[in-house]
Formats: sequence, C-alpha cells, structure tokens
Amino acid sequence: MKKRIFIISAILTVCAFLAIPFRQPGYCDDKINFAVIFLGGPDTGAEGEKIISQFINSLSKSTGLKKDTLQGKYFNNISDAKAYIQQHQNSYIMGSLGFFLANRKGMNLVPLAVVNLHGNDEERYYLVAEKSKYKSLSELKGKVLSGNILYEDKKFINRMIFNDTLDVSHYFKLKPTSRPLSAIRKLIRGDFDAVLLNSMQYNNLKKLSDFNKIQIIHESPKMPALGLMMINTAKDNSIKSRIVNAVTTMCSHNDTKEACMNFGIQGFATIKAELIDNEIKKYENGR
Repeated sequence: MKKRIFIISAILTVCAFLAIPFRQPGYCDDKINFAVIFLGGPDTGAEGEKIISQFINSLSKSTGLKKDTLQGKYFNNISDAKAYIQQHQNSYIMGSLGFFLANRKGMNLVPLAVVNLHGNDEERYYLVAEKSKYKSLSELKGKVLSGNILYEDKKFINRMIFNDTLDVSHYFKLKPTSRPLSAIRKLIRGDFDAVLLNSMQYNNLKKLSDFNKIQIIHESPKMPALGLMMINTAKDNSIKSRIVNAVTTMCSHNDTKEACMNFGIQGFATIKAELIDNEIKKYENGR
C-alpha cells in the first residue's frame, strides 16, 4: 500500500532540472506512451509495473484504443525520464506542476488535467519541524532540511513554494530522501531539523502518532494539482480528446475505477487555462 501511495505522488510531486534539447517529432514511434514521473520516489519493482499495467488496461477500455498501441513506464529520476521521452515523443506524462513548469518549453508540454486527491484539486507544500523547537524560517537558516520534494526543480521550490524569499540550496543543508515519512521519524529523533512535504504526504502523516509532535513552519500558496500533460505532437493531439475524456471519467466507472484506487486518487478534471497561466507567469517572471 505504501508503494501505491508513493506512485501517485508522481502526479503531485512533485521535480526537474533544466530541460535538454529534444529532437523534432516525425520519426517512427508507433505507440502512445505514458511516463509516470515521481522524482526521488522509491523503486517500486513488480508492484509498480502491475499498477501501471492495470492503468493501461483501463485506459484501453475507456478510449477504445488497442492495448498493444499503449505502453507505460515509471521513473524516479530525471535523466532516465528524459532519455525515455526523447526516444518516445508521442508521450503523455503523469507528473507534477514542478515538472511541467521546469520542462514546459524544452519538451513542448501541454497541461491537460488536474488530479483530485483529498476532495479538491489543489496542491500545497508544508515545511514542518519538531513542535516548539523552531518558530520561524529564520531560525532554520543553516539547518538540515529533508524530503523527496527536494528532488524538484530548485527554481520551482524557491519561487513557487517559498515565494522567492530564500534560495533553498544555500539557506538550508539539504538532505534529499525518497522516504519522506521516514524523514519525519528522523526529525523527531533530532537527525533532521525540518522536512518539506506535499499535501498528500502531510495528510497521510495526520494518521500517524508522530503527527502531534510536529508543527508547520511554512506553508506554500495553493496551486493547481496538475496530474496529466502531453508533448505537443501531431499524434498526441489526434487522440487528446479521447485520452482526456478517459482519464476524467474512468474513476466513476465500475470496470475502470480500480486503476484510480490503485493510484489512491478520487479522479481527474480538465484544467482551467487561467489557473495554469497564472502559475507559468509566476514561475517565469515572479510576482
């Protein structure tokens, strides 16, 4: 179950470095690809492959596309994800807003849908510390910060999470980890001073006994929980409406909702253009 919870974070978390140049579309790539990207996530092994296979099966049912024309793959590091996408440009990507903003221009990405995790389609990030030990960000300067969110694009972290009030790479001593809840236990032991969490991780933490031992030091602005995007190729565009319709309805259909349950989500919804435009402007220009 923990691995399944981690995989969905691939949609929210999320995470990229600067985009590398991509070849122009037009070379042979017969399949439609789904890249599930969770930077800093765990190695999920056979269980992860099974979950993605079930998602592809559900997508085939919902779209009417033949199953052998679709394929999916999970990535937890940026270099492998980019290498795959460079070779498979007819790709839909399940990844975070951070991944989208960092790679929008280099990969020619188009946002398609937000994900509903806890009754809403908004994302927020929380920097937490042990209760009563620290009271402000200023007290954490030079201290150890952990979490898998630290694998995100640093510009995204600095600007979108901390509103350009600090440079995370210089303000803290960074200790990225693929196990954020384990980082919380180390926080309680005194090994780490703070942990950066996304909203899903924070809500999962509420179920644990350690929750009453921590407090929020910084809370990011709300932002759309982007969950699905595509590379802007002719082939992707030719089936875009079918893909979007499928992912935004499959969670309510008895024969396909198991895929949503595997990912731990309640559903997808088409994204409002003005919401993502605001995030692009902030990421590019600040505000």
